[in-house]
Amino acid sequence: MAAPILSVVIPNHNYGHFLPRLFHCLKAQSLGLSDTEIIFVDDGSTDNSLALAEHWRGLLACPRFEIMRQRRVGRPGAVRNIGFEVARGDFLFALDPDDLLRPLFLESCLNVLQNRWNVDLVYTDYLESANGATRLIRLPNFDEDLLRTQNIVLPAVMRRHVWEQSAGFRVNTAYEDWDFWVQASLGGFSFVRLQTPLYIYERHGLGYSMEAARQDGLSKAMIVRNNPEFFDPLVRRWARGLVQSEPWALPFQTGLIPRPEDVTQFLEIFVTASHNYRQNRPAVLAAPHLRLLAVGG
Repeated sequence: MAAPILSVVIPNHNYGHFLPRLFHCLKAQSLGLSDTEIIFVDDGSTDNSLALAEHWRGLLACPRFEIMRQRRVGRPGAVRNIGFEVARGDFLFALDPDDLLRPLFLESCLNVLQNRWNVDLVYTDYLESANGATRLIRLPNFDEDLLRTQNIVLPAVMRRHVWEQSAGFRVNTAYEDWDFWVQASLGGFSFVRLQTPLYIYERHGLGYSMEAARQDGLSKAMIVRNNPEFFDPLVRRWARGLVQSEPWALPFQTGLIPRPEDVTQFLEIFVTASHNYRQNRPAVLAAPHLRLLAVGG
């Protein structure tokens, strides 16, 4: 069998109730699936996910629809890694089962990658669906400085070599996508944003993204620790401090990594508070561990 042009990896755990509409959206792609393989990686589901995948394997006109069963891992990134390891396409894409693609998504992204050799990853604006309402989200064009503070990339179709030259989706951060885009940027790969909402992101209380938000501070710190050369020394200092539970190293706003000037402010506030504490307490009771450490990598 000839190698497919595109590999779509679907990580799944107990998302059977989303799978019919997911496979319907793949069937409706304007590109067609004749040059596409689907790799469905099931992470220890206990619902009807596997039965639904088997059913749709017989309905989708793609040359390869592989169903991989594994014991529960609990990290979508680790499950994606398993799928990408066996993927054979020139282009790769990870699609979460609770999200949807509009009909032109795959065709539009592949058109850029196949006609612009200097582009490595393509993402689009998106529609966010929550509680029966939908809103349009316009993402910024790719910018490294923005990526240092927030995740500005939605799931992207990428060339195989982006994956091959990465460390994969790391499991020591709940923001696995964000960490992967930082890796790609460090690797010198180029991103292009399509200014059309072709992806539909489902926001609900069941998704892994909600769990990621609960691990926000440490997850952001680990992105910095994983990719130190991408970040300013002050931000690295913050990440180390947060991991080590130093009292000055605040988690910052959800979904945002502090800028160097934010870290400077944290340190200044802490030093001022420490000074005021010492001024208002007997010397013997002053806290000797409250000191400003040298900024380092």
